[in-house]
Amino acid sequence: MRDLDLDMFYDKDKKEYYCLRCQYRGTEEDVLAKNQMARFRYGDMMTRFTEEDFENF
Repeated sequence: MRDLDLDMFYDKDKKEYYCLRCQYRGTEEDVLAKNQMARFRYGDMMTRFTEEDFENF
């Protein structure tokens, strides 16, 4: 199952995906691009960083 299938629903009449949680609507390509952007931005959200990590950055 794709990430797209978890939160988004497809409207066959309008040929677009929509979200029940918010007002977002878009094509499959747009939804996949936004999911990839969210994975990149929040990929390290659960990672614990120490001072040494930032000193070597």
